[in-house]
Amino acid sequence: MRRSDKSRFVRAGVAALAVAAAMASVPGLAAADASDDYPIPNRIIKTQCTVEQYMAAARDVEPIYYSRYMIDYNNRGPDIEQMARDRIYWFFSLDAAGRRQYSEDTATNVYYEQVATHWGNWAKLFFNNKGVVANSTDVCMNYPPSDPSVWVYSPTSA
Repeated sequence: MRRSDKSRFVRAGVAALAVAAAMASVPGLAAADASDDYPIPNRIIKTQCTVEQYMAAARDVEPIYYSRYMIDYNNRGPDIEQMARDRIYWFFSLDAAGRRQYSEDTATNVYYEQVATHWGNWAKLFFNNKGVVANSTDVCMNYPPSDPSVWVYSPTSA
């Protein structure tokens, strides 16, 4: 074997070993699944509050997040607004086991939640921020259980 052939062979072997070492250090494929706080925070899964109680609490203790959500909500067509409302009321009608299953389904199937195909952030106020959820669920039971005015928003109402 000539020196140049031997050198190429050694380089190829070193490269193969480097690739093998890199592959061995990469963890296996991750399987998506729900945890206590992903994709839906545990406190929203366990809350006994109604949609209106939760939203009223968020409006008062997390006004910036409530305002952002309501501005986004009001920028949707009436059909999408109604779809989002119907879906969050449905979610709140489930018991904790049903809510946990919904969380698992949304974590493992990107196409599970059909409202999200029309409005990606349809449940942002309810699911996307553990701090907002914690602060709102701490006090939501202090609000009226049925107050549809929480769905009516203007910058002066916040």
